[in-house]
Amino acid sequence: MQTVKDKLLNYRYISLLALLLLNFIVYVIGNTYSENEDLVMRLFFIHYICAVAAFIARAFTKKEERKGTLTPVLLLFLVSAYSLNRVMNIFHENTAWFSAVLVITGINLLLFHFYENMPKPVRAIMCFVLGVSFVVMIYLACYLVPIYGMAVPAILALGISIHAFIPLFLLIHIWYLFYMHIRYHFKAGRWSVLSGFTFSIIVITVFTMAMASEVKQLNRIYNRTSAEGISALPPWAEAAKKMDGNWIEDRVLKADFIYLLPRWFDWRLFDMPSRNFNDSRLHDPLVVIASGFIPKIIASNEERIKILETLFDARHEAQERLWSGEDLYTDYVNTKVRIWPKLHLAYTEKVITVVNPGRERWRSEKEGIYTFHLPEGAVVTALSLWINGKEEKGILTTKHKADTAYREIVGVEQRDPSVVHWQEGNTVSVRVFPVLSNGSRQFKIGFTAPLKVSEDKLVYENVYFDGPTAKRAAEDRTIEFVTEPVKPDQPLNYEGNYRADWKLTFKNENIQSNTFAFNGKGYTIKPYIPEREPVQTNAIYLDVNQAWSERELHEVLLLIGKTPVYVWAGEKMVPATKELLKDLLKQRFSLFPVYKIKDPASALLITKSTSVSPTLDELEGSRFKTELSAWLSQETLPKIRLLDLGTQLSPYLKSLKEFRVFRYEKGGLLLLKILMDTRTFASDTESDNKVVMDEANIAIEQNADSVTTGDAPDHLMRLFAYNHILQKAGKGLLTGKEGQDSLIPIAQEAYVVSPISSLIVLESQADYDKFKIKDSDNSLKNASMKSNGAVPEPHEWVLIILVLLTFTYVKLRPKWIKVNV
Repeated sequence: MQTVKDKLLNYRYISLLALLLLNFIVYVIGNTYSENEDLVMRLFFIHYICAVAAFIARAFTKKEERKGTLTPVLLLFLVSAYSLNRVMNIFHENTAWFSAVLVITGINLLLFHFYENMPKPVRAIMCFVLGVSFVVMIYLACYLVPIYGMAVPAILALGISIHAFIPLFLLIHIWYLFYMHIRYHFKAGRWSVLSGFTFSIIVITVFTMAMASEVKQLNRIYNRTSAEGISALPPWAEAAKKMDGNWIEDRVLKADFIYLLPRWFDWRLFDMPSRNFNDSRLHDPLVVIASGFIPKIIASNEERIKILETLFDARHEAQERLWSGEDLYTDYVNTKVRIWPKLHLAYTEKVITVVNPGRERWRSEKEGIYTFHLPEGAVVTALSLWINGKEEKGILTTKHKADTAYREIVGVEQRDPSVVHWQEGNTVSVRVFPVLSNGSRQFKIGFTAPLKVSEDKLVYENVYFDGPTAKRAAEDRTIEFVTEPVKPDQPLNYEGNYRADWKLTFKNENIQSNTFAFNGKGYTIKPYIPEREPVQTNAIYLDVNQAWSERELHEVLLLIGKTPVYVWAGEKMVPATKELLKDLLKQRFSLFPVYKIKDPASALLITKSTSVSPTLDELEGSRFKTELSAWLSQETLPKIRLLDLGTQLSPYLKSLKEFRVFRYEKGGLLLLKILMDTRTFASDTESDNKVVMDEANIAIEQNADSVTTGDAPDHLMRLFAYNHILQKAGKGLLTGKEGQDSLIPIAQEAYVVSPISSLIVLESQADYDKFKIKDSDNSLKNASMKSNGAVPEPHEWVLIILVLLTFTYVKLRPKWIKVNV
């Protein structure tokens, strides 16, 4: 038996090992540049040439000197096969756990060269891993069976198709290692191999059973809801409420959307999705195997997507696409922020570069879609797209016109547009087209936002986005304060990798009342201090879900005292009991039917929300949405008092709050005690000429006094207009009431993206004319970093011109006289 030292001195084996290690390092590095098609193809040929060279070198080596060299040669071909996979996408990208299993398999096979030199405990572990590897290679070999027929004749013509057989060769090699090293020489090793094999089968079986159980539970809820017809919610929403969002549910719902299923097998679980749900695909062997043995999901693809949107924050991935966005990536983000600490507001401008690496030469045009997540109360106030190297600014128009123009140009004419639309839940979507193969596009978007107040601090929250991956994006960030900030918690400038989740806090400075004037109206910002008024509370309603704890519910019930307490039990409003509350705590989210509150004027709704729930748009067509709309259409409907005990509202409640359905207060149990003891609640101080942003503790008032002046930025008018539109159009948008277009002039004047207005950039004036999109001459236009103070009114322009003419006359009159003399 050779010693370890003798084996390590075998230069052939060490050379192959070094070559394999180098290839693996190059492969890992290449993964970070997978968008570059040319580079990926060159790297594949490097891997392939190395593998072929190693195979030929081994073939010309004497038989007695080949010992142990077949393993690194086969692993070189395996690395080459996965490098080819980046081009051909047979498997797509492996899940992290399976990639780890493949690496461990490779290391274990290499260690068998030193098997005789290992102590028995180490040999037992190696044999266990060999048993797992045997199952892995059986799976890969079976997965590739359908392409064997094409691969055999192609071997002689191309040679590259030999990669299809590498898992099969490795399977044979693993059996050879077992036969040569274990079968007769190490009895315990046989049991270790069998243990590894059995362990793998058990894992597959348990996962399949768990996945089948989740499917059966989903189908049971779906069938029960459909059959009974009692719930006002659609079946998919009822099912989502009872799901906890674990990783198995994630795979059940995402199978064939995210997790790859082969098309050659008669997979009984899903049909091909009709919508493009995310362009990324993952290969998870457990999902592939389990999908052949579990029941069919009754919910349609569209309904599964809605569950994913609700539970896994997957609304961006589920957006409708006109063109593919596969392989696009975000290359650069330039963020500029201007903050007015004494006005509690900020303006953010982001310039983003999206790149198409050109992996699909036959389909060169791609559509870039971004979803931006805005702080509460924020609004989009600028959009630009670079066309032929020149920045073209967006024009504000109706949402319908913008959508129609974008769809026709992108779907039919395939020329340059960009559009930004308002969405529920403080988000907006930006679309950019086309991003050509091996090219890039650049766009700019601007946001006006109030600053959140947190005790004695002001908080600026970054506007982050979902979209083409930004894993390797670079970012330049500049933050400018109009007045010197007090104790900012991080540097104001940043250069480095893109960071999505960041915020800046600094000392809260008292609001200094200031005014912006435009078109004969003044917009004045003032501090907002809730004014409480006496109220009569005859009933209290609890919105209960997973966000609550049993202890919190107990304390709330103690504070409420003898006032009747009701909860929604899924079918009707009933008095709260301990058993019922305990059952409601299992809900992943809640959709409290506010339209079932009997006397809204004397009711108090107490909530603590999870971060997930369906949006109102997603409930369109359900009895829940129909009854809610009918209830909201009442002209004399009072606002419901809502007390928020949590840190955030669900998307459902957030939309109702934006649309001014509630009188709102936020706090903890102490606030509840104060409200109950004093029998008061915050009064509704908003009106046609006043909007309130409670998160920022500010109110903006509009007045018709054109004499009022100030040096406040135009963002005051923009924030007022946006909130005024939500205030006036909110319920009408929910109920489908006509007349919302009457608010379009307000949006156009302030240039704000809202539920009824969008910003769009088209390639030429002819395009704007074709769709009857006309810019308003009397508006604020796109916001910018240079926004300062009020815009002169018409009579002020006249005074300015008169002063300039008088000055010119006085200065030049002596020269004119001298020349004439």
